[in-house]
Amino acid sequence: MQVIYSFLNAYSEGISGGDMVFLKVAPAISKDFEHRIITSKLGKKLCTSYGIDAEYEVTSREEIFKNVIWIYLKRTFNALKKALFEKNTPDLCLGTSDFLPDVLPCFLYKLKNKNIKWVQHIFHLIPKERLIPYLSQRVSLFIIKKSADMILVDNSILKESLVMFGFAEEKIKLNYPGIDFDKFQNHRNTNTKGKVYDAVFLGRLKESKGIYDFIPIWEIVTKSLSEATLGVIGKGDKVTLDKLESDVKGGGLEKNIKFLGFIPNDKTFSILRKAKVFVFPSHEEGFGIAPLEAQACGVPVVAWHLPVFEEIFPEGMIKVKSFDYSAFAKEVVRIIDDSNYRDKLSKESVSNAKRLSWENTIENELSIIRDLI
Repeated sequence: MQVIYSFLNAYSEGISGGDMVFLKVAPAISKDFEHRIITSKLGKKLCTSYGIDAEYEVTSREEIFKNVIWIYLKRTFNALKKALFEKNTPDLCLGTSDFLPDVLPCFLYKLKNKNIKWVQHIFHLIPKERLIPYLSQRVSLFIIKKSADMILVDNSILKESLVMFGFAEEKIKLNYPGIDFDKFQNHRNTNTKGKVYDAVFLGRLKESKGIYDFIPIWEIVTKSLSEATLGVIGKGDKVTLDKLESDVKGGGLEKNIKFLGFIPNDKTFSILRKAKVFVFPSHEEGFGIAPLEAQACGVPVVAWHLPVFEEIFPEGMIKVKSFDYSAFAKEVVRIIDDSNYRDKLSKESVSNAKRLSWENTIENELSIIRDLI
């Protein structure tokens, strides 16, 4: 049986869109191939929680993800050491992210044996404003461009950008992520108990997700709807959480904005489906699985107007010029306050979410892997 090594070596915490793609595709890989996943103890815990049957090579054993640079150096070193000294080699390496802990080991295996195939995921381009991640990604992109056999991207804008950077167009394949649409539809009709929030955010609590925009937006929202509530679901480090809670307190919004932390999926979607609007002020997205999940629950989305959203969310999402807090708040208030408008957007949201399914994502990626090896 042919052997595939998947590198989930850069996994941190929570579940990104890229992580979710791998979690959905991995069981199918394990079914058709001998599958080894090179990851951390945290990554192994995540994979096994999704029932992924594979061999695991653990590169670090921390219980909490912090000291990012040190952890990434440690994981990269251990994965490279394994690649350097291992006698057996895989038929294919799969890089689940374009972070260096995933890219460099694939590159080393490719150097050892040019017959090894390398499939690499790239999900979005990091802006220059985030200098260290930006520079790190540029190193990754240079290596990927020179050595990867196939690059999988999640939107056509990214594909065009990579071609402009000198990537061979024939090596880039577009494969949209998806959602379990039927599961989200079921959540719309069950479990009516529990706390109800007018609006919900779901995602990692980091600056690029626009988390510091909550306060100025909600200050404006509460001028029109003094009791409007926002439930924020997601994990963040202590420094980020302390700042957010301080900003909320400083804005007098303690009763309006609640940080709910990490919540298991079933409870998350139970909260989400009861909301009137999903707020997503992210400044940096390659696709947008979280807003797509909201749409599948019939919840309209208000987001900053990112170019990729034109392709992924042609309907059911209100797109606002970045940093125009007044316009963002105005749209949120209108959706909360106008049930007819909200129902119209809800129907559009469901229609849009129906277009994308994990079945297509999985089959497309497996087809690419099979063609290569």
